[in-house]
Amino acid sequence: MDRRTFLGAALLAATGCASGAQPDPVAFRIVRHAAASDGVRIAWRDSSPSGGPAILFSNGGGQAMAVWDAIVAPLTATHRVLLHDRRGTGDSETGAPETHTFETFRDDAFTVMDAAGVKTAIVCGLAFGSRVAVRMALDNPTRLDGLALFDATGAPPAPEAERIAGAEEAERLRTAAGIPTPPRDPAWTAMTYPEARGLNARALQGHPDWIAGLSMIRMPTLVAVGEQDPNIAGGRRLAQEIHGARFVAMPMTGHGSNVQRPDLLTGLLQQFLSGLLR
Repeated sequence: MDRRTFLGAALLAATGCASGAQPDPVAFRIVRHAAASDGVRIAWRDSSPSGGPAILFSNGGGQAMAVWDAIVAPLTATHRVLLHDRRGTGDSETGAPETHTFETFRDDAFTVMDAAGVKTAIVCGLAFGSRVAVRMALDNPTRLDGLALFDATGAPPAPEAERIAGAEEAERLRTAAGIPTPPRDPAWTAMTYPEARGLNARALQGHPDWIAGLSMIRMPTLVAVGEQDPNIAGGRRLAQEIHGARFVAMPMTGHGSNVQRPDLLTGLLQQFLSGLLR
């Protein structure tokens, strides 16, 4: 399937009607808390029950789990959706500064799966969250059924100025094409513990030039990065190093694709997930 056909099918999937048991939308809004190994309370939400395979989302830097609401709504008909806030973000407690590492974030994500009684899940990570997802896949692959990585790279983060410039250029292109950019919702970045702002970035200290061992990942993998995202070269390399991974360059999309193109992300995820169900 060529790129144009793949993106077209993804967008059609985003507007299609899914079948299956619908979760209770009120119950899905309930925030639960799971205790990490050091006692930190990790906030999470669960669309259960669906009877379908589970998918766990790992948020971008500074994002709260509410950022996924519009994207995951169509997925709940076929999948059990788990959302969570990393420690120090959203409704999750902060924990000690030294615990803000990708290894701890990995363990916290598995804690959420354990609290939900989920043995295995597809993990979807965006930007910072994709690094957590990769760590999960490398360190405990038997608990992952698949991997979806958006805005991802194995290199250190691009300078903020480059990310902002790319997002602004993508918005100009969307405006010219008549594609609206969703208004920002304060809930996407709300924090119960604002004193923790910036602590997650400690995990990036001493980040290697490239994440090692990616060729060891052997599971269905989607890597999708915006054409205006400075991570696009790193995303292509990720897909090349992860065995059998599919790469998609998202048009008119900068860094932060889940808030810029939720329609496109939904379609790409639905198509990826439907392939796993076959």
